[in-house]
Amino acid sequence: MKEARLDFLRELANIGTGHATTALSQMLNGRLFQLVVPDAQMLPFTEAAEYMGGAEQVVVGIFIVISGDVKGHMAFLQPLESALVLLRLLTGIEQPELDELGRSALQELGNIMVTSYLNALSTMTNLLMVPSVPGLAIDMAGAVWESVLAGAQVTDEVTVIRTRFSADGEDIEGHILFLPDHEDFEKVARLFGLGEL
Repeated sequence: MKEARLDFLRELANIGTGHATTALSQMLNGRLFQLVVPDAQMLPFTEAAEYMGGAEQVVVGIFIVISGDVKGHMAFLQPLESALVLLRLLTGIEQPELDELGRSALQELGNIMVTSYLNALSTMTNLLMVPSVPGLAIDMAGAVWESVLAGAQVTDEVTVIRTRFSADGEDIEGHILFLPDHEDFEKVARLFGLGEL
């Protein structure tokens, strides 16, 4: 059944990333974002940080709590270098480090990424999923990872959706983490006729 679950997650990745690409293009003055086909993996959470580039890589993390018919957590983790590229595309200004305005812009961009996936999943299932106000953390991936997991009911595996975009010849990468409560993931899966995953 793991393959069925991965197929479902990859479908979500394609739809969610499509929504996010459109939203980002609009936010970035119509600049064309090209999507590299996303990948979804289910990994033991001990391996997930390594899959995303290693626990010591500095990342920008945006995370939300999901409430409604489905409860859980979602996050968007992006290497700091990619975040600075995205910020430069947004503002037209080269910023070697993040100031308060930059942090605010990245928080909004991350929020767009996460809610694009959430809205896609909500549309696909007709279930209400309400995001909280996003939190922002800039730290080594291991520390951000721990803070994301702290409130989530993670028993063994997590869903990691790798996203890569290109704009103006530059690559931007990041990872979406989807951490629904186990019972709610089963509820979503049943709507897709996947039975117990």
